Amino acid sequence: RQTQSTGSSMIYNFYIFGKNGKCIYYQEWNVQRPRPDNPAEEQALMFGLLKALTSFVGKATTTFCDSFQSFETSTYKLHFFEAGTGIKFVINTDPKAQAALMQGTLKKIYSDFFVDYVIKNPLYNLGDPIKCSLFEYSLDKYIKTLPNFSQ
Repeated sequence: RQTQSTGSSMIYNFYIFGKNGKCIYYQEWNVQRPRPDNPAEEQALMFGLLKALTSFVGKATTTFCDSFQSFETSTYKLHFFEAGTGIKFVINTDPKAQAALMQGTLKKIYSDFFVDYVIKNPLYNLGDPIKCSLFEYSLDKYIKTLPNFSQ
């Protein structure tokens, strides 16, 4: 189902998962629920959902499809991008966010921020949690400029 954007929409949170399924980065905006007692459990549930959806899409389609790009409920829309390296990027928005715009956003985050500030950083070991202030600052600044970001 394609939802047209009507008015402003919100970006809630963003995950990066390593090839092994471990969450290596998490950031949230516009979230009004209390933070979970165990963020690692929530991150593992998110990765499990990604695995299940990817598996389901692969089995349910009659043509070649290497992955899904978004998943929508009545309260949020999950947008997904998997880089060729197996690193997975997820951004959750409200349902009004346009999937094509958010796909471009995820690809830009990968190519312009993740590659430049994380992968090219000689102090970073692939798969470790991301602790790079330039990446965090640039990502936050970029997200807040998007038309889907509202407070």
